[in-house]
Amino acid sequence: MPRAVHAFAWGGTLLAAIAVILAAAAAEGTGPWEGWEEGRELRRPGYAERVWPDRPIRTRANTFSNLAYVTVGLYACGLALSDRRRARQAGPDVSLGNVVVATPALSALFGLSCLWLGFSSGLFHASLTRAGQRLDVAAMYPPLLSLLAIAASRAIPARIGRRLGASLPTWGLLAAAVVVAEIALWRWKWSMSATTVLSSLIAAMALVTVAEHLLWPGRFRSAWLGWGACLLVAGLVCRQTDVAGSFPVGPDSWLQGHALWHLLTAAALGTLYLHERSERGRDELT
Repeated sequence: MPRAVHAFAWGGTLLAAIAVILAAAAAEGTGPWEGWEEGRELRRPGYAERVWPDRPIRTRANTFSNLAYVTVGLYACGLALSDRRRARQAGPDVSLGNVVVATPALSALFGLSCLWLGFSSGLFHASLTRAGQRLDVAAMYPPLLSLLAIAASRAIPARIGRRLGASLPTWGLLAAAVVVAEIALWRWKWSMSATTVLSSLIAAMALVTVAEHLLWPGRFRSAWLGWGACLLVAGLVCRQTDVAGSFPVGPDSWLQGHALWHLLTAAALGTLYLHERSERGRDELT
């Protein structure tokens, strides 16, 4: 991976953390969440971390841990820019070696989805408002939808509608579908079970990745799937023990079960993305 991508991801994460710290310091004592409709977690906490109702950041660890999604998102965006640059330099008919990504645009879509998740979840845990909760839950879906879009792009032509005289790039249609789905899921967030929707998307992603290995044996690095599954299960255990109040730390610790859920699921998303990037060209398998 190019050093510039590492610098872009970690430099951007550092700037984001500094921005949050400075904004919180500037808002100290001003009651920035006054007038916002309270979320249930403000008065009846659903997580083990202590809530500070009068502070700009009402839960510290659960807020700052969302920077993990930001890091993953910046890595994906940085790699998308790197892929685009390499593709332009190599030309349209030259392989990029061992990395075959659907398009840099869909890679960037995944990255932006992770950035949106980091912002939305961070806003919710900082504010514990109903609006923040709505954004938080709806933002869980786009990263998985984006990964499904990357997988789907392999099964359909690069351009659609040639026979109709209006050829459109597949990536644009898939990106539009992800955006429309996100708007719909946000619009009807309160009328559906977030657990059901998220579980369905995770199951769909699992089925798709298994199908990829069955259809193209040896074309993807299966180790990334193993890591992703382990990270997701570990994150789920941390989240559930936190909700149950049995996570073995105090409420003022920076090591919280739900914060680890953020870190581990961000890493799981990253491994799924790397799995999609691990695809080898057909010519390398013959």
